[in-house]
Amino acid sequence: MAGVIVYEPDDESDVEGLPWAVTFEASAGDEWASFVCGPYERDEAVALAEGVLAENRGVTAVVEPLVPAEQPKDVLEIIEDLQSYEDEDEPATPAAE
Repeated sequence: MAGVIVYEPDDESDVEGLPWAVTFEASAGDEWASFVCGPYERDEAVALAEGVLAENRGVTAVVEPLVPAEQPKDVLEIIEDLQSYEDEDEPATPAAE
């Protein structure tokens, strides 16, 4: 699947002012290692991704903010927050009888 995938934050997400990165990946059966470019402003990252796709349709570009994490605990806190957010979105399942 080639294309540009842009992270669209929900209303509660605070990504304003964060730098953005673009991860380029092989698509359509092509084989090469993905790589990350950045940091950019959001609009610059999207423009770069779209420009690459205009030249080469066999690429997938993922545009997303760079989250500042300096310590392992920072990353673990982000993961915990994301997991609890996902748990809130899941509908309750009935208990097994």
